[in-house]
Amino acid sequence: MNRIVNGFKDYLTDWKNLLTHTLIGVILLFIALFAPVSPYLRITFVMAVVVFNLLRMKYLQ
Repeated sequence: MNRIVNGFKDYLTDWKNLLTHTLIGVILLFIALFAPVSPYLRITFVMAVVVFNLLRMKYLQ
């Protein structure tokens, strides 16, 4: 259980993850202003970012 909590804490405090999520959020907000995007597509983008960041943290550090 401690390993899961530490992994989650590391994920949330990693500056690269924060930057990526911020950029994706700004891009989705910008797109939503001009062309509404379905909620399913937004969730798909967020999940893809999470998976990408988890893989990056596991294999590139």
